[in-house]
Amino acid sequence: MLSNKLFPDAHVLPSIIKACAGLLAVNIGKQVHGFSLTSGLSLDPFVESSLIHFYVKCDEIIAAHKLFDNMAERDVVSWSALAAGYARKGEVANAKKVFDQVQYLGFEPNSVSWNGMIAGFNQSGCVLDAVLMFQQMHLQGFKSDGTSISSVLPAIGDLGYLSTGSQVHGYVMKMGFYVDKCIVSALIDMYGKCQCPLDMTRVFEETGQVDIGACNALIAGLSRHGLVDEALKVFRELHGRERELNVVSWTSIIACCSQHGKDIEALELFREMQATALMHGKAAHCFSLKRDITSDVYVGSALIDMYANCGKIQLARSFFDRMPIRNLVCWNVMLGAYAMHGNAKEAIEIFLWMQRSGQKADAVSFTSLLSACSQSGLTEEGRYYFESMTKDHGVEARLEHYACIVSLLGRAGKLEEAYSMIKNMPFEPDSCVWGALLSSCRLHHNMRLGEVAAGKLFELEPENPGNYILLSNIYASKGKFKEVDRVRDIMRDKGLRKNPGCSWIELKNKVHMLLAGDKSLPQMSQVLDKLDKLSMEMKKAGYMPNTDYVLQDVEEQEKEHILCGHSEKLAVVFGLLNTSQGSPLRVTKNLRICGDCHAVIKFISRFEKREIFVRDTNRYHHFKDGDCSCGDYW
Repeated sequence: MLSNKLFPDAHVLPSIIKACAGLLAVNIGKQVHGFSLTSGLSLDPFVESSLIHFYVKCDEIIAAHKLFDNMAERDVVSWSALAAGYARKGEVANAKKVFDQVQYLGFEPNSVSWNGMIAGFNQSGCVLDAVLMFQQMHLQGFKSDGTSISSVLPAIGDLGYLSTGSQVHGYVMKMGFYVDKCIVSALIDMYGKCQCPLDMTRVFEETGQVDIGACNALIAGLSRHGLVDEALKVFRELHGRERELNVVSWTSIIACCSQHGKDIEALELFREMQATALMHGKAAHCFSLKRDITSDVYVGSALIDMYANCGKIQLARSFFDRMPIRNLVCWNVMLGAYAMHGNAKEAIEIFLWMQRSGQKADAVSFTSLLSACSQSGLTEEGRYYFESMTKDHGVEARLEHYACIVSLLGRAGKLEEAYSMIKNMPFEPDSCVWGALLSSCRLHHNMRLGEVAAGKLFELEPENPGNYILLSNIYASKGKFKEVDRVRDIMRDKGLRKNPGCSWIELKNKVHMLLAGDKSLPQMSQVLDKLDKLSMEMKKAGYMPNTDYVLQDVEEQEKEHILCGHSEKLAVVFGLLNTSQGSPLRVTKNLRICGDCHAVIKFISRFEKREIFVRDTNRYHHFKDGDCSCGDYW
């Protein structure tokens, strides 16, 4: 248009500025701003308003504020955008200062003004400010709409304000907002976060909706409370109605099964998901590469998470470093990736970088940070961040944070301190907290506290076989096999069974499952022969099998034979036989890797000159040249 000597007027220029905002094209937008100044169009109120929206959306909030202060005719639209911009950045004081200026500007806030503040505070993790702004809106006589309600409910859930959430629920029913799918999903999510699974299910049933967002919220909430059978039922009903499932649906139900002992169901669901979604996922990734949108914060976050889950932590970090813009989700995904791999020092480095960049941490950030410290045995660092979370960052400790700190202390052998932490918690500990203590008692063979933790878990989740197995293992490690038999009798009476050790390895686009002690694999004779040869080489090098990890009351020779049948060993050797020399191996296990298998795989990585990645229920282990990334602490 310009090359044809046609100059935009005050009607066209706002459209150009809006396009720059949509593309986050900061430099071009500034050039357009310069053009508006030289042409005199910058004084037009529509052009000024468009420029303020542009700067806010491009995170140039200081430029937006300066422009607003110099406006000849300030309006409610520009003022609302500026206040919401500060709220989204988590700059509470500046957001409220701008918002309070309305009394001197000659106009009143409208629904967009209030909604921008509530949604902005919620997005930036300032959840208490979001709820207070919502209450202030009502006190001043403004009615909530669908946007304000769906924005404040997540904040209410994060705070655990059940009474406030119930009041909002009553308002929703009174105003007939049940038809709003976003509100229904937010209500279900809120009740889930407030530890109210019955209310969560009631909302889902009352609305009669089968919207995928509501279903995903219900599945996630049921999973959070360990109600895996109910979650599976909801998922299967949705799937049976041939509803379009998305990645959140599949991820939620697979994680739910995996975290609560239903490993076979998790594997079956994963394979089913692969069959229906893998082609779409690959197409989406290729599309993002062709269109050069991998730097987009949402696409980038998904890629970081995907590569971290596949064990490629360096590639995940490479994507993170190349992102020109990062939001809270990006930072948290990278923190979670390092926590998953037990890279505590790198997680702390990311957290400190996050602080320097001005991004405020939230509850999810600290969960990942504390988890990373726990995985690596950084006890003092974990204590420091747990204390500073509330004191320095204003983030109230939740159940998941206490579970992390209990695990941190327990794994370091400070079991009495961990138990004292549980007894002094400001709310009732859940199964995650007691489970963290029981796992630590199993690690350190502490029978007294193990019995306490197991007793609590038997009350909270009586149908979870894993808790009975952990207590049984503690008794077995002490040689109390009568107690072992008693626990197993209880399991049998309840119809519970131990989940067999199971490992998976993908070779030539096909997933192979190996069960502990299973002889049905076509190549099992070759696998066992190779394992025998490796055992001989290990004994020559001075390695002796650690039979402490066999908890059956059998002879020593039989214990060595049992160790050879552990599924992760079988999967690694199966991979050696079916891949070219030097290629890496990736194995997934449904249980925690045992110490003997860990030592064997370390030896194999050096003897066979292979990189071996093993993902167990606890973390990633990266074996290379006879060492493991966990530093033998897991």
